[in-house]
Amino acid sequence: MRPVLHFFLSFKFKITLLVTAMVLLAGLGVGGVSLLIAESAMRQSIAQQELTLLASAAAYVDRDIVAKRQLLKSLTEQVPGGEPSLAQMQTLLEAHGSLRDEFFNVTVFNLKGDLVASLRDRRAKGTLNVASRQYFQDTLRTREGVTSAPFRSVLSGRPVVVLTQPLLDANGQPLGVLLGAIELLRPSFSARLDNLRSGAAGYLFIVAGDGTFVHHPNKEMLLSRGDSSEGSLLDAVLRSPEGWTDELLDDGVPVLLAHRRLREVDWTIVASFPIQSAFAPMASVRARALAAAALVTLLAGLFGWLLVKVMLRPLLRLHRNVVDIESGSANIQVFDVHGRDEFAQLSRAFFSLSRRRERAEQDLQRLATTDALTGIHNRRMFDEYFPLALARARRAGQQVGMAFLDIDHFKAINDAHGHAAGDAVLVEFARRLTETVRCTDTVARLAGDEFVIIFEQLPTGAEMNLLGSKIIDAMRAPFVAGGRLLNVTTSVGIALTVDQPVEADAVMRAADQALYGVKAAGRNGYAVNFVGEERVLRVRGA
Repeated sequence: MRPVLHFFLSFKFKITLLVTAMVLLAGLGVGGVSLLIAESAMRQSIAQQELTLLASAAAYVDRDIVAKRQLLKSLTEQVPGGEPSLAQMQTLLEAHGSLRDEFFNVTVFNLKGDLVASLRDRRAKGTLNVASRQYFQDTLRTREGVTSAPFRSVLSGRPVVVLTQPLLDANGQPLGVLLGAIELLRPSFSARLDNLRSGAAGYLFIVAGDGTFVHHPNKEMLLSRGDSSEGSLLDAVLRSPEGWTDELLDDGVPVLLAHRRLREVDWTIVASFPIQSAFAPMASVRARALAAAALVTLLAGLFGWLLVKVMLRPLLRLHRNVVDIESGSANIQVFDVHGRDEFAQLSRAFFSLSRRRERAEQDLQRLATTDALTGIHNRRMFDEYFPLALARARRAGQQVGMAFLDIDHFKAINDAHGHAAGDAVLVEFARRLTETVRCTDTVARLAGDEFVIIFEQLPTGAEMNLLGSKIIDAMRAPFVAGGRLLNVTTSVGIALTVDQPVEADAVMRAADQALYGVKAAGRNGYAVNFVGEERVLRVRGA
């Protein structure tokens, strides 16, 4: 009996050990699989965050290119007489000092490709011919603006990208080509992109469709072509318009690589994020979870599985928070979790990243809608805001007024006293306009010395006369510019809507008609025109 009892006890002990080992292995296996699932979800979340950040950066670059292209196009439409003349272009370029804020240089070439005007140096005429350049040929062939491939400028020796705009006569035939050069090393282009990842691991770069680097933290990489062989970073980037992968090496370091193609030009913006930095919180979670799973599975496999499931809940919650933010049903405050556990640390890391992205988007929006010289709204803001103002007035049954303003003889101020004095006049003019109008009114600078005011919540049409007089009176005091006192006047054309709904173009035409009437009457005054009545009321002078 004793040997049998011993055998039974020994067999039972072995079975117990085997069951215990199986439970331990099962618990570790379940915990490991659960963590792999959680890590996969986390990788998806972090990759989506990177793609969202890239979408903001891509939208900024696209908007900047569109705005610069529109600025070149509007320049060709501001020629006296309505038809550009190559002989006028040097004077026209120098009359628009704001071009220096947007471009490294603006040049004009005739049909033979010879340089005939340069914003930076009028003495450069005849020193360059671009007839063989592809962007010059494409512009003349299509009679539309194009964006060049990045190249090194012959005039400056700096890396640039060129935006072109054809100069057409009244019959639509080309007279020449207008070029705006964007310097790739200029802080307004490169520093803003680098700041999007300020304080974070990894870096951003932009590559053209042929593999040429347009932007890179290592400035020596600009204009060079990277390795686009199969399995390389550039191969993964150029193969599809948008996506991410975490299976590549960047200079021997495993990285999370996310990329997005721009709409306006054949460029791709890319973020390279080291895996070790991207998934560091997840590694801490994995180590602690495996230790806890091993300890708990010694007591019971079921309890270990339940524990792993409980540990997954915070990660799934974090994933749901990311999804809710992307869908717009929550904001980044859901990531601001207090505590010392892994979830709290990881959530706060997401909160910091999301808040940085939100600030970057706000900065981009502010830069995109603010005039760099005067600090008031720019044309882009006006184009977005004015249709909304008309819609609000239509719903409330109110009138809307809009004023076009020009500084009288502004070109003479620039010619006599210099562009610095002209800029000082523009800044002071904008300040006086802002202080003169009501808090419900909106002031914007369209281009050059052209300003616009949107008047909302007007009690009566008679209010326009009072506002027009206040604007004229506000300009009576001399302007201080370049150490001189200058007498500056303005012409104001005001359009006022009537009861029936109107479109933005109709209001702008009415205001422009009123402004023309003021100028025809000798300037330094204002006139009011009712939209749709095709007539200008009496011009009132200062």
